[in-house]
Amino acid sequence: MAFDPRDPYDAAALYDMWLNCQACPATFDFEPERPLGLDYYHDIGQRAKTEGWVVREQPPEEGDQDVSYLVCCPQCANRLGLSPTHTHHQRHGRAPGTIMDICAAVRAAESEIAA
Repeated sequence: MAFDPRDPYDAAALYDMWLNCQACPATFDFEPERPLGLDYYHDIGQRAKTEGWVVREQPPEEGDQDVSYLVCCPQCANRLGLSPTHTHHQRHGRAPGTIMDICAAVRAAESEIAA
């Protein structure tokens, strides 16, 4: 399976560069030896999902176009009564424009490096 910009786990990993818990200092396993790219962010997002991290897209504030995500490590998610939703995709089945713009930039950089 490849990077899915509609999956909040993949999208949040890409948007934040890796996952940081918003309730404590926990950071999800940044792997500096791996090349950055959509495969990297997909792997980070999916491993976080498997390991019980909670990632949810947050509705934008009125008039705000930016995307944001609620990110909690398993311990904080449990403490806050949040559970991972493994099949959750955004309400409209579309990725936020911000995420699509970042994807396009990453794809362009990957193509440039490969050339």
